[in-house]
This record gives sequence, structure tokens and C-alpha cells, in this order.
Amino acid sequence: MNHSKTILFFFFLGLLVCPGYAKQPNIILILIDDLGWSDIGAYGSTFYETPHIDQLAKDGVIFSDAYAASPVCSPSRASILTGKYPSRINVSYISGTTGPKGKGYKLTAPRPDGFIAHDEISIAEALRRHTYKTLHIGKWHLQNHTDLGTAHFPEKHGFDINIAGFRMGQPGSYYFPFKSEKHPSTNVPGLEDGKEGDYLTDTLTDRAISFIKQNKDQPFFINLWYYTVHTPIQAKKSKLAKYQKKANDFGYSRKHKYGIPVWDSVTRKRQDSPSYACMVESMDENIGRVLQTLKTQDLEKDTLVIFFSDNGGLSTGSGLNLPTSCLPLRAGKAWLYEGGIRVPLIMKFPGKIKAGTKILEPVVGTDLYPSILDLLDLPLIPGQHMDGESVKPLLTGKKSLNREAIYFHFPHYHHINSMGPSGAIRKGDFKLIEVFETGNYELYNVRKDIREDHDLASKMPKLVDELANKLKQWRKESNARVAVLNHEYDPTSDFRKKKK
Repeated sequence: MNHSKTILFFFFLGLLVCPGYAKQPNIILILIDDLGWSDIGAYGSTFYETPHIDQLAKDGVIFSDAYAASPVCSPSRASILTGKYPSRINVSYISGTTGPKGKGYKLTAPRPDGFIAHDEISIAEALRRHTYKTLHIGKWHLQNHTDLGTAHFPEKHGFDINIAGFRMGQPGSYYFPFKSEKHPSTNVPGLEDGKEGDYLTDTLTDRAISFIKQNKDQPFFINLWYYTVHTPIQAKKSKLAKYQKKANDFGYSRKHKYGIPVWDSVTRKRQDSPSYACMVESMDENIGRVLQTLKTQDLEKDTLVIFFSDNGGLSTGSGLNLPTSCLPLRAGKAWLYEGGIRVPLIMKFPGKIKAGTKILEPVVGTDLYPSILDLLDLPLIPGQHMDGESVKPLLTGKKSLNREAIYFHFPHYHHINSMGPSGAIRKGDFKLIEVFETGNYELYNVRKDIREDHDLASKMPKLVDELANKLKQWRKESNARVAVLNHEYDPTSDFRKKKK
């Protein structure tokens, strides 16, 4: 081999082995807070406007029956990061609290951890082992509210950089300086270099875009967990008049005076809040900015984009003053009816996911961890993401996964849920809900009856027994902590009476 050929040989060999030339695909996991299943156009909304997310759905795959692993945020987020059900890692409620308790509650809820144990291998840690640069940006809410340190912040769970993630679950304000005089514990840290008028959703996107541009030559994982559309409901003022007019054009100018009863609660009947619509549009246009940046940086074909919500929309409580409606789904956030746990899920990965695909198979938040690894052709970690299944087979023509059922465990009270502690199982087309206070069951064919209007429990007792036994066995296998009888319970002080 002569000298020139030798040089060419080692040059092309370098192309094969040099990390700079064999760059792994990127991942952007966009998680929205409290976004309902029907809050975007691709899932049926006509009042809210989400053209960029709708296009994302057209360019990738949309899942009709995707579930958050919990009807509230912290457990759902923990399940995404670990690939395990919240019950298995004892993160069943918000930031280490039990939820409402006292003599007005028939059961006493177990005390969960408000954090992910350090011996769990998060998806960020798994990716960092494969040379990924990892960024968490936005809401975290996986550290006890009472813990004022940083022991369980994102940077302690596999993220190289943490921007605006801390122990609390909502921002003090969506406007700079993102603080609240009344609730200073919610002041968002790390964004002090802004200016008056800055909107939080825009600011977080600015940081994400800057990271993309600075790290485009190496594989990256961006955990983009927006605070929006969680309360406080604060519209971007420049958009408000548009939706006030739209509400009027839709005949929504009169404030609705009634809703749909759910137990001792009420569900908002329609999507008609101009302020909430503004927040949804701001979310959408910022996701559009991220997607456009991928195009301009020539990264679109090399990036897996996932869009998901941590639980259902805030639609059901003691009154009508809630921001959205999850119809046709029943109830909303904090409930195990479909409105509380069925959420939008969209994935886009050019060349690996066929555009315009729709998946009907039920999937759950624990599936994101193994799906990311599988889609990137990285080795799975079955001992870690044991409650998740890769959805990759569904994207290549398979109709179902090798999973018998999906399980839910919510042994807590919540101030917007009058059902109380409950559990559920989704197997095939059917979903069984167990009410822990009474031991009663409700059974629905959620494929045919998405509204959960027709309780089939009395008509299908054998199926009820089968699913109930599976649910109990799963709770035992997953070491789920359960609510116990409250011996100080006073029926005359029942929490439901306060709602009336």
C-alpha cells in the first residue's frame, strides 16, 4: 500500500469510528403539565388552536389510547424517568404528602416518597452512558416540598444541566420574574436574567433552542417539561382578545351555569376559556419554534421527538371554575376515569416512524423509557424499566404488545376528586375501577364507551372477578402501599359534605 492509499485508508477508518461522524440520534421529550386528551386539535379540540402539534401528529404517529401512569403529576413523572409504576417505587402522590386526611376521611392514605431513589437508573442516566449530553428544562416536582436542599434535583438523576427545575410543581407566575409574593415557595429559580414582560413558556423555549444550537454536533437528550398549562391560568396578554372574540363567535359569550355531575363533583361541559386557550396556543407556538430549530440546524431527520402529558386536564371539581373540559372523556385530573389518565401521545422520528400512523393499542408512560432506547437501537435495561414495553413493534406493523394489562394505583384523596382512593386495570377493551372506600367495582368497555356512561359490572360478573383478582395480584407483586381504615372517621364530617 503506497503512502497516499494509506492516508485514505485511515481517513475512512476514522469516519467509521470517530464519534463526531457516527453521531447517535437526538431525543426531545416534551411533557406538558395538566394537558387534557382533547385539548389539542389532533385529538378533537375546536376551540383551542394547536397547528404545530397537529402537524407533528401528521408527520409521525398518534396514539389514541395512551395513558399517564397516574392521574397526578409527580407519580406520572417518576414513572417516565424510571420505567416503573409509581406504586413500585413508592411515588404514588405529590412530593411526599399523603393528600387530604383527618376525621372527614374514611381511609388513611399511605405516605409515599416524594422523590426517586438514587439507585434507580433514570432514562437520562441510561442515555448518558452512551455519550449523550442531557438537559432538563422546566418543571421537575420530584423532591419533597419540605426539603429545601437539592438532593433530588435533576442534576442528581442523570442530567448534566438543570434549568428551572426544582421541588415545587407550579410557577409563581408565568411573567418575569416568575415569582409570587403570596406563595414565594413557587418562585422559579435560575431565570433571574430575564426582563419585564418575558413569558415563562417563551423563556424555557429560548433556553432549549440555545442548547440545541450549542450541542448540535453531539447526541443530546432534552427533557423539555413545560410548566404550562398548569395553574396559575395566565394568558399571554397579546392573545387574549383573539379568544374572547372566538368565544363570542362560538356563542360562548355567556358563562356556562351548569356542568356534568361526577359523584359529588362537577365537570366543566365545554372548552371555552379564552385565558386557557391562550396558554395552549403559547405552548403550541413554542413547540413549533423547537421543531423549526431542528430543521434550520439540519437535525430534524436525526431527532426523535415525543409529545406527552403528565395527566388529564383540570376539568372536574367542586365547582365550574376550572380551566378546561376533557369531554368526551369522563372527569379529569386526579380521577381514574379516562379524563384523568388518558392523554395525548405523539412521536416523530423521520425514517423510523411512518408519517400519519395511528396506534389504537393501549400504552402507558412507563413505555417511554424502553421505547426511547429501542428506537435509538441502544441496549434495553429490563431490570430497570420492568413495567414498560417498547412501542417499536407497533410502529412496524404489530397490532399489540406482549402485555396482559395496564395498572393504576391511587390510594389517596385529592380535593378535586369526590370518589376517593381507587385503583384500576385496563385489559383489552375493558377497564375496571375499584373504589377503595367501599370495595365496589365499575366496569367499562372503553373502546365502545369512551365516555364511561355504561357500567357493565352487574352484567359481566365473571370479568369483574377476573380483572379484580389481577389488580389485587399486581398490587401485591408491585409492593403497592394501600390506604387503611381511619378509626377516627366521623361520617358527619365527611369531606364530601363540605363540597355541597
